[in-house]
Amino acid sequence: MLTFFKKLYDAITSCIWKYKKPRNWKYNDIDFLKVFIFSEIIGRSIHDTSKMLNEYFLGSRRGRQRIFADGRKRRTTPHQTEVNKYLGKIGYQRAHSILRECLDAQLMNAVRWNIISKKVNVLIVFIEHPYYGKRDDIFIKGTNRQKDTKKMRHYLGFSILSRETHLYAGLEHVAKGQSKISIIIKFLDHLLDLGFELNYVLMDWEFYRAEFLDKIKGMGGDTLIPAKQYKKIN
Repeated sequence: MLTFFKKLYDAITSCIWKYKKPRNWKYNDIDFLKVFIFSEIIGRSIHDTSKMLNEYFLGSRRGRQRIFADGRKRRTTPHQTEVNKYLGKIGYQRAHSILRECLDAQLMNAVRWNIISKKVNVLIVFIEHPYYGKRDDIFIKGTNRQKDTKKMRHYLGFSILSRETHLYAGLEHVAKGQSKISIIIKFLDHLLDLGFELNYVLMDWEFYRAEFLDKIKGMGGDTLIPAKQYKKIN
């Protein structure tokens, strides 16, 4: 995990240096990434993580602290909105390539250190995140399965299982009208290009299509997939 986040830090700072910072800018790159990376490690929102870190660093400071008229203390950690603005400068395509670069490095390090083998099982899962904002683009889909909203963001998550080690391997944002099958094939092809071999590919029943399963078979993998509760399949 630490090697992944070190790679992530290096990749982000290498592409963000060209953006001009305001004259009164009081934070460095590490301050924003500290919040973002720690939020990923502990599984909390950027808002909660920023608040936790700010309280921690304020509490560990010595001496008299500056207090504003409304009772607030001067922040030592960027707020969620500032972190989001910083990360937003990277752009979607660059962020996608950075994630791919970091995940590939993590997988290859795991092979190099003999944590996993070259023959892997691939797990594929749907991920739906409720969306409460006002944006309306190709990545915002309609849904009736979320609470207090009819919008969501739709992802395909990929992970690998080898030698009892489960590693995250990919995340793809699915747009309106985009074929999920083509995304899966592209990811499996990418694993083969990295030198991996497919053992079992595990995914949901909605991908139960003969042509698709034959395609995976041609890649050297077998498929584990639940059957629909239809009598003709049973």
